[in-house]
Amino acid sequence: MAQVTSTMLSATEARILTALRETPDGPLKTRLEQFLVELTHMVSEPGCSEIQADGIPCGAASADCTECLALDKMLATLRNTLPQR
Repeated sequence: MAQVTSTMLSATEARILTALRETPDGPLKTRLEQFLVELTHMVSEPGCSEIQADGIPCGAASADCTECLALDKMLATLRNTLPQR
């Protein structure tokens, strides 16, 4: 049984969750779920080498570090390969 939680969502977050819930069960949905978990983890913790003295990664999502720039390029490439809707 699924765990029920109560969380405030932005409109974008709600659209993402609704689309995921409406996706039919099967291998594509499983792969999508795995991809989203891995992608959100990578974006939230990009592994920047510019870590502060306390070990916390740099907090600027717009940082010019190599890791953030490479991740931004990867996301842009992925988005550009999607069919137009």
